[in-house]
Amino acid sequence: MTIVLVTSMILITACGSNATGITTPDPVNEGWKVIDNYEYAYNTQDIDLLAATLDTGFLRHLLEQDWDDYNGDGVMDSTWGYDIELSIAEGYFSAYELCELNLEGEEQYTWPDNPSGESLAYPRSYQLKCYNFDPDQGYTGFRKTGEFILVCTPDSTGIWHLTHLIDLETL
Repeated sequence: MTIVLVTSMILITACGSNATGITTPDPVNEGWKVIDNYEYAYNTQDIDLLAATLDTGFLRHLLEQDWDDYNGDGVMDSTWGYDIELSIAEGYFSAYELCELNLEGEEQYTWPDNPSGESLAYPRSYQLKCYNFDPDQGYTGFRKTGEFILVCTPDSTGIWHLTHLIDLETL
């Protein structure tokens, strides 16, 4: 019995599990592990994991109705980068008790916009719910659903990162 318990604990630790049974793939040496970590970072409100998951050159490609001057330079932006993406996530994580991101889809393909052929694209449907619970008011927060493409690329050390998130539509 002791051997089984110790072996189970070693396996759980080796897989990067936490008390909820969710795992974060380590090392991130494949694109699908980036997708898992992105989802996990939101579900655990782990800004450090999200920061490590995103490439520092990350770009979020926005739907036209979401274009705005996000960096304050007086020019409409159709994308935003790493810092704004982290700032928005930090805002969610500090304003809401719970964030739940659910990604659905299994497809992947080589991203045609990277001439090296190393980038992989993962089209996914998503549902993001961020909420608080107040005994008097019940649940308050928001829910967003839509579709996007997540593009992952390895860096020079072989660690994969999320380089592009391309919003496709809001459902």
